[in-house]
Amino acid sequence: MKNIFNFRKAAALILAVSFCLPLFSQEVDISAVYRQVDSALESRSADAISELLKKYRGTSAYSMIESYTLKKTRQLIISDDLELARSTSLAVIDNNIENFDAIDLYSYIDKAILNEQAYQQALENRRRLEEERIAALNAKSKQKIENRGNYQIVNTASGREVYMNERNASFSTYDWTVKLGLADFMYQMISGLDASKYAVEEYTSLKYGLAFGFDLFYPTERFVFGTNLSADALILTMGQGEQEFIASAKLVPEIAFADLSKHLFFRFGVGLNALATNDVTLSGSEETFFTPLVGIALDNLNLGAVKAKAFCDYDFGSLAYEDINLAMEFGASLLFPLVENERTKIGIELGAQDLLLMRNPGMENRVKFTFAIGVGNVQK
Repeated sequence: MKNIFNFRKAAALILAVSFCLPLFSQEVDISAVYRQVDSALESRSADAISELLKKYRGTSAYSMIESYTLKKTRQLIISDDLELARSTSLAVIDNNIENFDAIDLYSYIDKAILNEQAYQQALENRRRLEEERIAALNAKSKQKIENRGNYQIVNTASGREVYMNERNASFSTYDWTVKLGLADFMYQMISGLDASKYAVEEYTSLKYGLAFGFDLFYPTERFVFGTNLSADALILTMGQGEQEFIASAKLVPEIAFADLSKHLFFRFGVGLNALATNDVTLSGSEETFFTPLVGIALDNLNLGAVKAKAFCDYDFGSLAYEDINLAMEFGASLLFPLVENERTKIGIELGAQDLLLMRNPGMENRVKFTFAIGVGNVQK
């Protein structure tokens, strides 16, 4: 009976050993575990790291997994991801309180986070104190201005408040100039005339007259709108030449795109060149000529204290006249300042322009030189 009992004990022991041996001989796929650690860090899950360490705690590979986790934690410190690094090192400590490397690492990270928070708080306090200082200075300045009673508040486009003296209350975004041409000379030259129709094949004359001009500009954030109005009357023929009265007028709105240039304008308008005489036109001068026009200009351009302008216009109304093949006009002027006060400025403008008519047959040039007095506003 005793032998039977010993036999049963031996059989049970052998059976138990046969079941336990596969468990002890099972190997951990360390590469797969490393990939799980990387995946958990990519998903920023410290809880996943903790569960992973808990799963393999007590296995022969645990120290390797723990070391790899701490290695990845140090890399997080280098990449300045301190919050995740602190949570990861804490997960290692939770699973192995005797891992002093993890404890030292956690202490270092925690101290670095506290230092960073203190630094950010100091910056925030400094910014708040600066804002309070500026607000106090503004309030003090505003109180002084209100006590003086000679200023008014103007809200700018950016939302800021500007305090202006009552003497400067004429602030305007418009820029205007009125010009009176006291001396307007025109040299007229005509060539290639039909001898059977006119007394001469070539004709020249010098005329004197008066001129008027007006420029207005209104800038916005994206555009600059402008208008040019000009007129002149050549009333006196100097020296030889027919006693003809020649007048001209132009009204040309224009626009500039601020993103491109505030001084490059595209022009669209109308022009009139009129001729009056008491007799039959013997000079060959082109008679009254009305035309729409299109052109381009550099306008309202400041060269230091001097204001400059240059333009080129195509008079496409010439297409409607049988005896004109092409009509174009070019011009430039400089306005030199003389006197300026708080509201207005006065200057002298010197200008030149040329009306070119390619006729059928022949060609006509009307070159003008203008001396004018200009009065404009002062922009604050």
